[in-house]
Amino acid sequence: MKLEDINENTKIKELSKEYPWLIDEVKKLSDRAAHLSSTMIKIILSRATLKDIAEKVDEPSDKLIEQLKELIIQHEGAEQ
Repeated sequence: MKLEDINENTKIKELSKEYPWLIDEVKKLSDRAAHLSSTMIKIILSRATLKDIAEKVDEPSDKLIEQLKELIIQHEGAEQ
């Protein structure tokens, strides 16, 4: 998935397939996300969009998306 294709309608499940490490990073972005249990994350992953995740962690979706893109760039070493 190209970074420019990531938007608030992107399913977190799609991102986690391509970037399996991303879920652990999302948990570090917010105190609210850090408290999500593994079971809750599995439930969320099955159907949630980035907009849904942003609402759960009380973060504007555009800010969350930018943070995720930055993490992907840092982890992958270059912009996709």
